[in-house]
Amino acid sequence: MSEIPALAPDRIYRNLTLEGGRYAHIELDGATFEGCSLAGVDLRSTRLNGAVFRDCNLTGARLAGANLFGATFERCKLMGVDFHDGLTLTAATFSVCNLDYSIFRGVTLDKMTFRDCTFVEADFSLASLRQAAFADCDLSGVDLTETTFFQTDLRGSALGGWNLTRDRLDGVVVSPGQMRDLAAEIGVLVVE
Repeated sequence: MSEIPALAPDRIYRNLTLEGGRYAHIELDGATFEGCSLAGVDLRSTRLNGAVFRDCNLTGARLAGANLFGATFERCKLMGVDFHDGLTLTAATFSVCNLDYSIFRGVTLDKMTFRDCTFVEADFSLASLRQAAFADCDLSGVDLTETTFFQTDLRGSALGGWNLTRDRLDGVVVSPGQMRDLAAEIGVLVVE
């Protein structure tokens, strides 16, 4: 699909199918996408400040260098999206999103909030998660190699399959039940 110049900032787009389309280097600040299929779409270096994505499929989208400052993602499928290459996610919010197999390698996610999202086998290696909150998320099997934590709130999230012999969890906040589960991962039985 070739680039379609009809996309513009501050417009509402409903039920569009733009799969595999090329929309790199354009400005879509404040645009709203509802029920759109954007799988594999090329949004490299696109400005999407304050954009809203509801019930969209962005699986495999290319976002290198995109600016998503203050963007909102609700009930979106973002499986396998590579967020790591020069992307701005400051103040972005994610609620009820599927981010399984996504790459956040080296990304700063400080003070961000994720609610009811899945991150199964996502790559958070070298990422900064200072004061980030993952409320009721599934973080099963994520890669935490050299991830930075400080007051990172994981309460209510599934933490299965974490490699506690390799990953440092200094600075995470978990519930007592989660602590028992984490201890069990390394063969420690917690008894009250």
